Amino acid sequence: MKTVLITGITGFIGRSLAPALRAKGVNVVGVVRNPSEADLASGVIRGDILDKKFVNELINKVEPDVVFHLAANRSRVGGLADFRDCIEDNLIGTLNLAAACVGKPFLEKFVEIGTCEEYGRSAGPFHEGMRESPVNGYSFSKTATTHLLQTLHRAHYLPSVVLRPSLAYGPSQPTDMFLPALILALFAGEPFAMSAGMQTRDYVFIDDLMEAVVLAATVAGCEGKVFNICGGVPMLLKEVALMVAKKIGGNAEKLLEFGKKTYRHGEIMEYVASYKEAESALGWRPRTTLDAGLGITVEHYRKLLNKTNRDKDV
Repeated sequence: MKTVLITGITGFIGRSLAPALRAKGVNVVGVVRNPSEADLASGVIRGDILDKKFVNELINKVEPDVVFHLAANRSRVGGLADFRDCIEDNLIGTLNLAAACVGKPFLEKFVEIGTCEEYGRSAGPFHEGMRESPVNGYSFSKTATTHLLQTLHRAHYLPSVVLRPSLAYGPSQPTDMFLPALILALFAGEPFAMSAGMQTRDYVFIDDLMEAVVLAATVAGCEGKVFNICGGVPMLLKEVALMVAKKIGGNAEKLLEFGKKTYRHGEIMEYVASYKEAESALGWRPRTTLDAGLGITVEHYRKLLNKTNRDKDV
């Protein structure tokens, strides 16, 4: 890889991928719809992939050998407006970006981040040969996007690869997600209300996901394919919460309020995937156990909070 374009570069995955690639000497160009002033100062481009003219000009100007399409509308509200917004942002936005890349001699790979949520409430472990069963606007739009890219590969030789991560986690994850919200609440000594926690979840550590993303961009012969990127180990959400509480220590376990919330409408109760295809084609398998990954994540927030408290005392 010499020059790459990353959409959604300021998101959880992008903030991990960009520095890792730059450390290898790769020229990284990032684009987001609404960058902050700090992002703009660091060279991030402001742009909307729904703007076809902008996208075409961007691809022709940057001439990326790899496109990492990370930008997505992840809303899971469930209303009809949510479906419309997700279809527009995720499906139409991807079509604009992919269409601009079709036939470009400089493009070697188009790597799309999908989601294991595309399998919906299907019986696990999820595998790539299963028929998808999306349950909301987000998972529907991602399922449609997966099929769009596979069709463009067959019809127009777009060198696309779709990765379907399970639940990615790690340091610097957005705080509206379950794990960082849990960790921050327990460190603050606040009760954490959640469901009974009997749903199973499959977590993949951010560093392992980054390795898979890079392999998808560099391994030959995986074009047109879909790969699950996951831990492959089902864990009850209750057990995950208890693991976090034990790592935080003190009376953290007593702050967990299991059953205080009802399960969400359309809750996926069984969520575990198989990474056999990724292991076979990409040589990838998860390296980080959930216990180790949670330890790294908890310590990240512990240090961050300690620094914040020290700064307040200055």
